Amino acid sequence: MTHSTENSHYLLAESNHVCQVIPGLFSRSDCEQLLTETVKSSFRQARDHYPTSYRNNDRLVQDSDTLAQKLFELVRPFLPESIAIESENRVEAGTWQLLELNSRFRFCRYSAGQYFHRHLDGVHYRSDRVQSKLTFMLYLNGAEAFEGGRTLFYRSKDAEEVWAAYLPRQGDLIIFDHNLWHEGEELRSGEKYVLRSDILYERKEPESVSVTENRKPYQEGHLGYIWKLLLFNDGRLISGGRDKLIKVWDREGDCVQLLPGHQHSILCLAQANESTFLSGSRDQLIKVWQWEEGRFRFQKEFHFHQAAVLTLCQLYDNWLASGGGDNRIHLFTLSGEEVRTLCGHQDWVWSVIKLSENRLASASEDGTVRVWDYRTGRCLATFAEGSPVHCLAFDPATRRLISGNGNGEVTVRRWQPSGDNWVVEQTFAAHRGIVRTLLLFNGHYLASGGEDNQVRIWDLRTDVCLKTYPHANFVQSLVLHQSSLISASYDGQIRTWELPAGC
Repeated sequence: MTHSTENSHYLLAESNHVCQVIPGLFSRSDCEQLLTETVKSSFRQARDHYPTSYRNNDRLVQDSDTLAQKLFELVRPFLPESIAIESENRVEAGTWQLLELNSRFRFCRYSAGQYFHRHLDGVHYRSDRVQSKLTFMLYLNGAEAFEGGRTLFYRSKDAEEVWAAYLPRQGDLIIFDHNLWHEGEELRSGEKYVLRSDILYERKEPESVSVTENRKPYQEGHLGYIWKLLLFNDGRLISGGRDKLIKVWDREGDCVQLLPGHQHSILCLAQANESTFLSGSRDQLIKVWQWEEGRFRFQKEFHFHQAAVLTLCQLYDNWLASGGGDNRIHLFTLSGEEVRTLCGHQDWVWSVIKLSENRLASASEDGTVRVWDYRTGRCLATFAEGSPVHCLAFDPATRRLISGNGNGEVTVRRWQPSGDNWVVEQTFAAHRGIVRTLLLFNGHYLASGGEDNQVRIWDLRTDVCLKTYPHANFVQSLVLHQSSLISASYDGQIRTWELPAGC
């Protein structure tokens, strides 16, 4: 492999973010050695792991220490040897020293109509002291082979103006900060190939938060995003995240148990009975955990889905429901018997909740909410919302079904049991970007979390926002514990908030 330092330049010269293009670092022969016929024939759709509103291209994951070492030696002269980060998050703060290239490589293929919409690249966490800071992206072919397909950078998640655009050339390498919003523009024709990995750094300075007396509840959080919180019946909090760990927290916010076992991110949690809860993961498995002799212990696992398990719900007795990235809802018993499969959604099933002794509701990436008779498997109603629906909440006392969608809107429907129909009571803008989580409480109040990094408290009688609480990234899960609201975020933090007076 050959390389040259000539013509290396920064795309965002006026910014403090690293965003450097090294043209022609790899030759045509280098790219062809990487993009073999075996690789080309091994791509799989990304939709099993990512929603189509996010990306719809094809990908292939390969691990190679040898390739990582070879590529790192080529790119090292262009990389900052250290990065200093000031942050309240103890996992991020400190001075980070250049270490190596992540040995997990993601080959990406884009064909006509495929894209990777605006996003931030996720941090690869090896530990709380070793994590990635920069993206390594090599263009394995150039724009002569396709139309469209630029790499676009934006100043923020919501910015309309493109900050910088780069039209790929074969062999070009781009290195950029994980904190830069960017997208792979939709291809109009041809095929585009990319090889992506991450630049790892190691923290050399002591953690900024080390004084025991200043410790906050749940301060440890998770490495990477936290997808789900579950408040167990005795007041313990259970959390699951990208670090493949389930954590059990006592009432004071101290982590008292770690539950490893899943091979990928934990995406959902649900209590089955007074001593048992279930977890679902991107590894397609549902695991059962039971309280025994003062600890949760693994009992068994089920494999009903052919994609990520996104949601779990207890229905009655030993019946449970799960929804996944395979567009299906599975009904099963705690013993592992699969009772029924509900088919009808055309994309990921993000949320499933119980409505009554024979009804459940589901929300999907396909932009619909469906109501089902889960004892017969019949779909009773379908509501189209025009954008992906990520979350649901239901209040049996008021018969309100509330949904949050990708346009940042919350819709409140009320069930009329006499006519067995649903009436829309109100729709209002709750967040800038996707509404990711909803929690109804105390009759007329709603807590919501969204991709604008905010937790908001609403009075549904007036549609007035009573309070806003900030996170540093998407807000993914909410639970209520006594007079406090607990939230979890993509920033890896669990935080507690006092409810507004009167709530």
